[in-house]
Amino acid sequence: MGVVTVERDGAVAVVRYDRGGAANALSAAAMAELTAVAHDLRADRDLAAVVLTGTARVFCAGIDLSDPALWGAPDETLSPAPLAAAEQGKALCEAWAALPQLTIAAVEGAAIGGGAVLAQALDWRVMARSARMRLPEARLGFNLAWGTLPRLVALVGPARAKRALFTDLQIDAATAEAWGLADAVVEDGAAVAEALRLATEAAAVPAPVLRMTKRAIAAQVEAPHLAHADADQFLLSIWMAQRHKTATA
Repeated sequence: MGVVTVERDGAVAVVRYDRGGAANALSAAAMAELTAVAHDLRADRDLAAVVLTGTARVFCAGIDLSDPALWGAPDETLSPAPLAAAEQGKALCEAWAALPQLTIAAVEGAAIGGGAVLAQALDWRVMARSARMRLPEARLGFNLAWGTLPRLVALVGPARAKRALFTDLQIDAATAEAWGLADAVVEDGAAVAEALRLATEAAAVPAPVLRMTKRAIAAQVEAPHLAHADADQFLLSIWMAQRHKTATA
């Protein structure tokens, strides 16, 4: 049974990701399904805007640390699985960032790690008032992978990107809006409704103009090529952590 559902209403689609559980974490299977859905949406010429959301309580609290398909066996010294996981996460974000339709993340609850990264791959983010984002990767000993660093810097600037990565900052909705991470803040429970309102408004733009303009804007501000080695950096971080653990055992 899949964890992603797609609801269509004219030229707007709502994609709901729900694995169940409190974290709504990203497993390898879930990332594959979300990526496949993005590819399907890309081919839909009648679709103008897409809303991506999690559950009513949590958007996504990050990558599934218990999934052996992502991390390999616990006793493997240098498993190829983490590199594959980093590449799979990057493919997921690139698939959503490459959609020609306008894309909006409707965030209720937590968007942490991979969840926050996925939300940043979309064009706009609508956050509920009690929603929050957090990027703990650097403090956990990893780089910010999945092609996200250029996007983060483009959204908030270099100083705020460093603050988000180097301090244990809980980016609440008000801060996210002030920084440019959130494009609207609404009452709890209303994120999808507001995202749908914005999507419907954007869908009124003639489809060729919307797609052409989105591509033109992306060409001005995006630099995903600058993150070309982030999957390798992620694997190197894992290796260094394992070496340190062995040396101090």
